[in-house]
Amino acid sequence: MSTRQRKKSYIRPLIVPVIALGFSGYFAWHGWHGSFGIEARRQLAVEAERLDGELDKVKSERRTIERRVALLRAANLESDMLDERAREILGFANSNEVAIVATAPIGRTINRN
Repeated sequence: MSTRQRKKSYIRPLIVPVIALGFSGYFAWHGWHGSFGIEARRQLAVEAERLDGELDKVKSERRTIERRVALLRAANLESDMLDERAREILGFANSNEVAIVATAPIGRTINRN
């Protein structure tokens, strides 16, 4: 009776560890670079910091606007200030008022002939 002897393969015992290493590498890669990975979390932290700064800026603008609106309520309304702002925005002046234009060149006189 003859028996067939085979050479021991060097590759066969490495198949399972190579596949396991491949899966480990795949999950490690996506754990670092994936949409829920470490790098994505760092980018989200940077974006959150930028948005916090923007939120602080918008809140300060809102407080400024709220203060200005509070001055326009009937209980706090100052007619002189309202009149001054309306004239400044609309560019009106009464005929008996002297208007000083801040954008006019200094040192020049206007000839009225």
